[in-house]
Amino acid sequence: MNRFYTNYTDVRFIDKLKKNLDDCQSFCFSVSFIKKAGLKLIIPNIDAALARGAKGRLITTTYQNFTDIDSLEYFFSLKTKYPDQFDCHLDKDCFIDKSGNKVGFHSKGYLFKFYDHNELLVGSSNITVYALLKNVEWDVSLIDDDIYSQAMTEFDYLWDKTHSLSRDLIAEYRTRLFYAIERWDMDYDVANADTKPNYMQRTALKELNRIRAMGNTKALVCAAAGSGKTFLAAFDARNFNPDRLLYIVQEGSILMKSYETFSKVFGADKTYGIYNKDFKEINADFLFSTNITMANSLELFDRRHFDYIIIDECHHATAETYKKIIEYFEPQFLLGITATPERMDGEDVFGLFDQNIPYELRLRDAIVNGLVVPFKYYGIRDEFIEYGIAATKGHKFVEQFSDEKHCDFIYNMIEKHRLPGGKKLKALAFCRDVSHAIRMSQAMGEYYNTRYLTGKNTVGERVRAYKELQDDDDDLEILFTVDILNEGVDIPGVNMVLFLRPTDSQTIFIQQLGRGLRKYENKDFVTVLDFIGNDYKRSVQIAFALGGLSENFVVEKKLISALVKDDFRSIGLMDYGVEIHIDDLSKKDIICFIDEVNFNTKKYLEQDYLNFKKYIGSEEYPRHVDYLNNDYAPDIMKFMQSRIHGVKSKSYYSFLKAIDEKNIPSFDERQEAFIDYVSDMLPIVRPDEYLIIEKLLDNVGECRVDELEEYVKNSVEHYSPAMFKHALKYMHKKGHVLCSDRIVRFNDINITVEFDEYLRDLINYGIGRYDVEFYEINNSTERLFKLWAKFKKRQIKELLQKDPDDIQLGTNVYDGVAYAYVTIHKASSTKENLKYVDGYIDSRTFQWETVAHITDKELSSLKNSSEMHLFVRKTDSEDGIQLPFTYIGSGKMEYIEGSKKPNGAHLFNIRLTEEAPEDIYYDFKLPG
Repeated sequence: MNRFYTNYTDVRFIDKLKKNLDDCQSFCFSVSFIKKAGLKLIIPNIDAALARGAKGRLITTTYQNFTDIDSLEYFFSLKTKYPDQFDCHLDKDCFIDKSGNKVGFHSKGYLFKFYDHNELLVGSSNITVYALLKNVEWDVSLIDDDIYSQAMTEFDYLWDKTHSLSRDLIAEYRTRLFYAIERWDMDYDVANADTKPNYMQRTALKELNRIRAMGNTKALVCAAAGSGKTFLAAFDARNFNPDRLLYIVQEGSILMKSYETFSKVFGADKTYGIYNKDFKEINADFLFSTNITMANSLELFDRRHFDYIIIDECHHATAETYKKIIEYFEPQFLLGITATPERMDGEDVFGLFDQNIPYELRLRDAIVNGLVVPFKYYGIRDEFIEYGIAATKGHKFVEQFSDEKHCDFIYNMIEKHRLPGGKKLKALAFCRDVSHAIRMSQAMGEYYNTRYLTGKNTVGERVRAYKELQDDDDDLEILFTVDILNEGVDIPGVNMVLFLRPTDSQTIFIQQLGRGLRKYENKDFVTVLDFIGNDYKRSVQIAFALGGLSENFVVEKKLISALVKDDFRSIGLMDYGVEIHIDDLSKKDIICFIDEVNFNTKKYLEQDYLNFKKYIGSEEYPRHVDYLNNDYAPDIMKFMQSRIHGVKSKSYYSFLKAIDEKNIPSFDERQEAFIDYVSDMLPIVRPDEYLIIEKLLDNVGECRVDELEEYVKNSVEHYSPAMFKHALKYMHKKGHVLCSDRIVRFNDINITVEFDEYLRDLINYGIGRYDVEFYEINNSTERLFKLWAKFKKRQIKELLQKDPDDIQLGTNVYDGVAYAYVTIHKASSTKENLKYVDGYIDSRTFQWETVAHITDKELSSLKNSSEMHLFVRKTDSEDGIQLPFTYIGSGKMEYIEGSKKPNGAHLFNIRLTEEAPEDIYYDFKLPG
């Protein structure tokens, strides 16, 4: 029977595919794109078919470098195992049109021969997880001998034109993939280092390929200033290979640089043209235009004239001219690139790109991977300036800053920290406003050759100033500016950045810092002089911004204070040339302010939330996923765990209600309770519960247990049946989900459209964060707990498959293995006989004291344990928020004879297998 299939029909395409494999005599597949994750869904059916004697042939392709090596290895193993039953052919540049151009291999056809009939499945579905389970796909099954015969004739034609899969072909393709990441095409000049993708670009290119494979036609890439976003766009365009491309920029000065970048990557393969007020080269293959010129000339172009469109510095994309361009054209792919998705006009840029953010490179990653130069930051106490709110209004601030004594002070600081050996000073100075920039340029003109730039300067004037500042033979030494250098302007020669204004925004601070980090010949680092004045509220914000450069930054007061105290050494960037210095008196004031202030109050939390909401330009509320992989995002967990007006928040949603956010959906009591339950699992340490909920949403609230298990199994790298059953058991215990032997369903929860959208956003955040934080664990069977990661007691019990509600602290022993939960500093209310002496003796030895009044049986159980796993925290809570434990590893237990104390506690030394990093050691070491 002929039938239509989607991922939402009663019988899905994947179901039909499996059934046909189970029943057929033979199968012939011609499928362009195959990924192992999708192939795994049908591998059991393919194996079973061949094992019972069915025959199979399969054609796939290297087109767009999409099909993965693992899939080809599997097909080759089938050829070896079933030489008379199975064969595979590979399209490797086999199809050339009359003009000599490669023609893309893009078929998705599945032919089956049965005892009593023949059948063709054809449509849009490749063999990928998204195609077979999630995407909007259309496929049909046809039982028609004439159509089947025509399709088989075409299949045989393709079979004869393609290559038999071999070890040599796989090795050749593996090499090609390596260079596809490095070069994206073997035909252009790879000797030129400028045309090789760097770390960020290689990673982003793979993610862009993935986004397109999922059927998306838009994406927004956020990467640090100076890391090569324009080259990234050119490499991705090369990979996409459009006939016609449009590149939109705001600044005329950037237009020519973009033109030159694409010329380097594509060479003579394409023609290039400029389209602005001076040039009208509209017949070029690749057209580079300003937003204003293009917005006023749309009628000259067909809506589908360009296959690929790039919007540079696309946080401007909600401006009227950009919106006109985006809404008019219908490209096959739209790419936005920016150093920050900050929306200057409060509109939704993420929404313009369908929330597809395939890659964001943190500034830390850019530094570690050598994409930008390191910086030496000096926070300079400035007694000449009052940074209070009243003082920064009107002309008083400008007068103070441009005062002769203060300018002398600035001059002395510049001379103290400038490059030695008479090298030219090339400084960017960020000012409060235009009048401040003008006055500073005039006042500092007594010491240096200076100039100021404002929005009134023409492009030509700006470019001249940039060139003169970089030119070693030119006199210009300091360029004073306001906001025009916050984005895509390239002055890589800058060797000093001056912060001359009260920048209390972490976002603006990181943005402006990035202006000086671009690589340049003979430039080893950039010096940053931040005149922090005497406003320690502001300084705390800068401390948070700098602390955000650590590898796994968690906003805890003790951590930020420790970072300030040791000049941020423990963020781990000293080996890469980063230095951060704040004078001792300022450090003391900053740390005192941090210790005295409760950051978990409505005042601070709401301000953090509103700052971030403004940053992403959301008219509604920022979604959970907006907080992922973002240097400027606060940790959403502090919102979820907040206590406002004496009431503890249990979820982001309850926090939003507590601060009276108006633009949130309305949920009933059962829906809110379920949101609280799902949120309380965050940050998840296993994905099972979230995947179960996701599948239940897909099935409108009810699903068979075997379907759920199959879904979870196919969604994780290392599936554990026991972990899945444990998750189901305790989901049922909570009462929000009802589980029987065969069916799992939501318990009296109304799945409205708004509720479904909110839950999916929450689930995407949880799984996305899990993929980042626990990737190594998810892809390993050797370790259950991630070293140095944070765990709640309940989460530890989940991974051990014990009762997560049993959260009594102390020690557990399971199957001869001990687990200790250690709080270094006990609460002041804790009785003296319950205060234990715990901490590192050296970097591989941890002294641990048992709880008081331990029984002989409990002591014997500990002594006989094969190993101990240690979970440690400095204190149990901070500003009313319960703190998690850090997992510091496992080791052998050595009982210290005669250590029994009057309170009945005993001492052990734990010889750990892993050496503690410096920051962990000093945080948890024994006093003295």
